[in-house]
Amino acid sequence: MTDTAAKRRPYAPRMAPEQRREQLLDATLRVISARGVGKVSIDSVAKEADVTRPVVYKHFDDTYALLRASLAREEHRANEQFLAALPPEPASLPIEDLIRQLTANLLRTFEESPELWRAALVLADSTTPEFRKRLEYGREIAADHLAALLVDRIGGEELSPDADVEVLAHLLLSMIVESGRLLLSLPEKFPRDRLMTSLGRAAGKILARS
Repeated sequence: MTDTAAKRRPYAPRMAPEQRREQLLDATLRVISARGVGKVSIDSVAKEADVTRPVVYKHFDDTYALLRASLAREEHRANEQFLAALPPEPASLPIEDLIRQLTANLLRTFEESPELWRAALVLADSTTPEFRKRLEYGREIAADHLAALLVDRIGGEELSPDADVEVLAHLLLSMIVESGRLLLSLPEKFPRDRLMTSLGRAAGKILARS
C-alpha cells in the first residue's frame, strides 16, 4: 500500500441523505463556533465531519450554499428556542417577574446549546456582513416579541401611558445578549446566578414606571 493510499480518509458510514445533511450542518456550526464564519469551507467542514470533500459536495454545491443552509437552520433554531423560553401565561405575571423568568430561561438555553449561541452572541462582531445582517434580523424579531409582552402593560400600574416599549424591549434585549456573551465566554467568572442577580436589578430599574 502506498503512503498516499494509507493516508486516504476512510469511506464515511452510510447515512440517509437528510441525516448526512444534518451531520454536515452540525459540523459547520462547530467550525463557526470554534473559529468563526470566515473559516467555513468545504474542506474545513469535511475534516470536522470526518468525511471526504465529495461527500460534502454531494449535498452542497459550494461553501456559500453550505453557509447559507447553516445560517437558515440556526436562525430557525434560535427563534424556536427564544419562543420556548417565554414563560407560559405571561399576562398573569408581574412584569419584573416575567422578565426575570424569561432571562433565566434564556441563559439556561444558552448553556444547553453553547455552539449555536456562541456563534450568535460571542462571534457576531468578527463575522461576515451577511451573517451580521441575519443576526440583526433575528434580534429585531426577539425585540418585537419583548415589546409585545410589554405593550399590554402600558397605562397600568407597571408602565406609564407614554412608555416607549420599543426602546425598552431593545434595552432589555441588549442586557440579555451581553449576559449571554459573558456566560459563554467567561462562565467561571460570570455564572448564571451572578448574572441573574444584576440583570434582575437592572431590569427593575429600567421598567420602574417607565
